[in-house]
Amino acid sequence: MLTATKFTACLLVLASCALLVAGVGSSQTKSQNSKDLLLPPSEDVLRAWQGIGQKLIDMAQDFPEGKYGFKVQKDQRTFGETVLHIAGMDYLAASGVNGKQVGPDLKSEAPPASVYKTKADAVKLLKDAVAAGSAVIKEQGDAGLNKPILSPFTADPVRTSTLWWTVIEEEGEHYGQLVVYYRANNLVPPASR
Repeated sequence: MLTATKFTACLLVLASCALLVAGVGSSQTKSQNSKDLLLPPSEDVLRAWQGIGQKLIDMAQDFPEGKYGFKVQKDQRTFGETVLHIAGMDYLAASGVNGKQVGPDLKSEAPPASVYKTKADAVKLLKDAVAAGSAVIKEQGDAGLNKPILSPFTADPVRTSTLWWTVIEEEGEHYGQLVVYYRANNLVPPASR
């Protein structure tokens, strides 16, 4: 025979179970909804590519042309050479993923400053390189991210997704380098204003 205390305890257990089941259903719904909010993998890569690309473009446009020859240490690239290097790296990555030449026929990651002589030349090359990489990412889509290729930098076999993320990460490193160039000139980088 159930006493009032045992009956109340049973009701509390049943109510707790009902709440637990409702909570599981709710978390499954939230989990399902969050899955619906995830971007396709190629959109993740594209956003990261364009995000770091735009930060670097903003710096290239903003840094004084008279300081494009500046470097912190004698054995480093100048600011302008670094901008050209980033653009060259972007074009090599896009060409490697695309399987054919994208943009100018650059033989290395360092387009010559003798060809790209002005700030305007360097900025245009970088803008075009970021746009070219974006176009390849969009064209290849999700299926293209798993495609095996030979890295244009090391000749090692890699998935295209690995190549994109490697270049994005390296561009983040160059962003940090260029921040130092800004700060060494008592300037504030655009993204920090």
